[in-house]
Amino acid sequence: MKIGFNEATALECKGQSLMADLEACEKYGFDYIEIRFDCVKDYLKEHTLQELADWFKNHHLKPWAYNTLIFFNQRDEAGVKEIDEETDFIIEVCKAIGMKMLITVPSFDVKDKSITEIKEEAAERLRYLSDKVGEDIKISLEFCGAPNCSINQFGTAYDVVKATGRDNVGVTVDTFHFHEMCSKLEDLEAADGKKIFAYHLNDCEDLPLGSCGDDKRLWPGEGVVDHAGIAAALKKIGFDGVCTIEEFRPEYYEMSHDENVKKSAEVTRDFVAKYFA
Repeated sequence: MKIGFNEATALECKGQSLMADLEACEKYGFDYIEIRFDCVKDYLKEHTLQELADWFKNHHLKPWAYNTLIFFNQRDEAGVKEIDEETDFIIEVCKAIGMKMLITVPSFDVKDKSITEIKEEAAERLRYLSDKVGEDIKISLEFCGAPNCSINQFGTAYDVVKATGRDNVGVTVDTFHFHEMCSKLEDLEAADGKKIFAYHLNDCEDLPLGSCGDDKRLWPGEGVVDHAGIAAALKKIGFDGVCTIEEFRPEYYEMSHDENVKKSAEVTRDFVAKYFA
């Protein structure tokens, strides 16, 4: 299994930038990088997409996914326009550098909507986005393990993805989010492995379920996430993609940028060797 780096992991380290992340990821042997929306926009203030494309052509590291198209569902007219404009930008980036996937996150604090209504509207929006990006770009729905997220369990996300009926729409399994809102292993075991598009690796402090923010994430193996169960389920259904480290922990941002990326590579490589060898 290939290993990937999500730019959130070192986002607030001193000296962080897209180029700094690229160079460090190449140095420490990552295969792929998930590029954050804010990092690429900062990069483009002084550089071009052609320069970025040229960098990837000359290095082992390759772009894996655009992270993230946020709050794609349950939007008003202005919100839909905002999503359309952002998607246009994502398509431009993807085509320029050969990136084949965007990850999208559901909206929070949706009031007075049933689960059925949320699923139906989300599937409709994803079908629309699927048409917009075209068959060459995948869309991966990342459910968020928070009580106020409109899609906060794997089972719900997978139902939405199935309802779209689109080959290029799948699910992101983030181990922190899977743990936090008690997603069920049996739902994951019953899924089609080809519909798992992204796999985000992290861990979580031993705190009441549903209470944790992203700052409570830990390096994999240092918390209470059932990694053995999730990994076994993914292997059972034939998942064979990229395992991408994604942290947001303030203490990790206090590390030097180089040490953060080095540690990220070490723990991700060790995790893959342990569970997917």
